[in-house]
Amino acid sequence: MGIIASLSYVWYGDERQSVVSRGERRVNVGVFLNQYHEPGGECPPAETFEQVSLLESAGFDSVTVGERHLHEEGFIEPITLLAAIAGRTETLELGTAALVPALHDPLRLAEQLAEIDRLSDGRVRFGGALGYRPAELAAFGVEADERVGRFIEAIGLLDTFWEGDHVTHDGDHFTYDDAFVRPAPGSIPIWIGGHADIAIKRAAYRGSGWIASASSPIEELEAQISVYEDALDEFDKDRSSNDVILMRDCFVGETSDQARETIEPHLTRLYEWYARWNQTYMDENDVAVDYDDLKAKFIVGTPTDCIESLEAYDALGVDHVILRVQFPGQPHEPTMDCLQRIGSEVLPAVQ
Repeated sequence: MGIIASLSYVWYGDERQSVVSRGERRVNVGVFLNQYHEPGGECPPAETFEQVSLLESAGFDSVTVGERHLHEEGFIEPITLLAAIAGRTETLELGTAALVPALHDPLRLAEQLAEIDRLSDGRVRFGGALGYRPAELAAFGVEADERVGRFIEAIGLLDTFWEGDHVTHDGDHFTYDDAFVRPAPGSIPIWIGGHADIAIKRAAYRGSGWIASASSPIEELEAQISVYEDALDEFDKDRSSNDVILMRDCFVGETSDQARETIEPHLTRLYEWYARWNQTYMDENDVAVDYDDLKAKFIVGTPTDCIESLEAYDALGVDHVILRVQFPGQPHEPTMDCLQRIGSEVLPAVQ
């Protein structure tokens, strides 16, 4: 089954059609790839592709990439990487969680993702977010107070381009005269990230999926899902066609102690970088870069621990959990061990 648990697709000519109802859904499990170069080193492409091959053979549902710029150690560009993965896979859904459309020309972005979608036989899922790093926004000539307007305008244009329409548009941020994308995919599911109520309602109104905050504790997540589902009702949209996507930092070991010992230095390094970038979660929750302060938002432990967490998210109504299992400086071998363990001991239980 595909990346969206409640809504997978078959093709009839140029039309993508739903074949699975929400009543038959199960929580789907994907992996968010590490795109950070190691401090003082590289993130070798061969290792990334070996991980992707394992994901497909082990029965994971998806592989997802994100976007970051102006990262001193280095960060793999997501669209190029996604195209390379498309050529090396046959079944994995290809997601972004999330690109920042405010940093892109919507026509060019629509063309790039439409082509990857065509090359992969319709496996692309586009996840977008506002972006939060002032340096990134400034580097692309975007004012911080323009983020929401550019995001909303870009999302609408992407959807229209993918539908194949000719677009004449004179907006606040983008202008086109009879522009269009060919070949057009017909549609690409649009996931929208956010954790404030207004952002969740925006996802319900403008997207086909909501990317929940990776930092939300389970009680907060439950309330946020209620906001999302109420908003879908308000906008007369079908819950079975609109999904809840959740990303979680994860590492599965033979024992809980071994899992923590393996992952802690690399995971805390990433959160040190987040603190350096003034990441929203760190600021809003006054969290220090300390594993014990952060561990409530992780899935770190044994296969049984991971199964219990995934079942809890499934019970809340999460359709798709994206696991991030490799962090800056983390070696390839334990990452592969973790993925193999999830594939052999966790996926059969939740799928």
